[in-house]
Amino acid sequence: MNATTTTQHTDHASTRQTANAGNHLGTGRPPPNTKSHASQGKSTGRPGILGRKQRNRKAVTFGNKNNQNKRFEPNTLNPVDHSAPGNIGNASTNTVPAPVNRTMPMLMSYRDLPGPLSMNRLDDFGAVRRLDDINAYLAEYSDTLFGRGIIMTKVVPSQCIACGRTALWVWMSGRFPDVIDIISGSHFRSMVYGRPIKTYNRCVPDGQISTIAGLKVTSPTRTACDIALMSSATIPDRRRAELTCAIMEEYHIDSSQCLEILEKNHFWPNVPQARQFFKAVQYCL
Repeated sequence: MNATTTTQHTDHASTRQTANAGNHLGTGRPPPNTKSHASQGKSTGRPGILGRKQRNRKAVTFGNKNNQNKRFEPNTLNPVDHSAPGNIGNASTNTVPAPVNRTMPMLMSYRDLPGPLSMNRLDDFGAVRRLDDINAYLAEYSDTLFGRGIIMTKVVPSQCIACGRTALWVWMSGRFPDVIDIISGSHFRSMVYGRPIKTYNRCVPDGQISTIAGLKVTSPTRTACDIALMSSATIPDRRRAELTCAIMEEYHIDSSQCLEILEKNHFWPNVPQARQFFKAVQYCL
């Protein structure tokens, strides 16, 4: 009796193991004694290790739903057709490049040209006016008052007022001055475009200052006074008289206006010389 009962229990245990093994092989479910993190997580309601990894490993998507499940690559959401002229893509995500200024610079050097000999040829043709062995300016810009003002802004130091021969060239054109005359309280030892800078520390009221293309320059009346005040060593007497009369005729300057300026600044050098000149031409202009 005991042997029969023991045999029956052994047969039932073998049958259950065989059934469970068959269920495992047939259905793909793990056997009861096998521990699975995924099944453990599902049975307990808590996310297992595999479930936690799947939850954190979310695909990064961009744009709307139609663009989901796509790998992000540059310019895949807003592609730009570079073959089409003028197509710059989406204006919200693409930046329009600034237009390139292809005009010739007003002041140029031989580095802007194919070679140093090109500067000599352009100078011979009259296309440029040379400042020194390296730099030059376009001749067409010196034909207008505004163009001469722009050119001189590159030469005159900032916060300074052009006067004397510098202002005379701005108002009257002609040959570019060999010396840059300015009104300033500072002294400049360095040369600009091969030309020395001569400073005058003189009072200039606002009514005697004009602004041309951002350049502060003395008015034509004040410029005529400054030219008449220059010594014979700076400008010969004959040449000085010609230049002063030329600007007075061009801008209809009366001698009484210049005499008034000299009277208010009688301590300037060479005032008697300038006063004598303006009295001499008072009835000629």
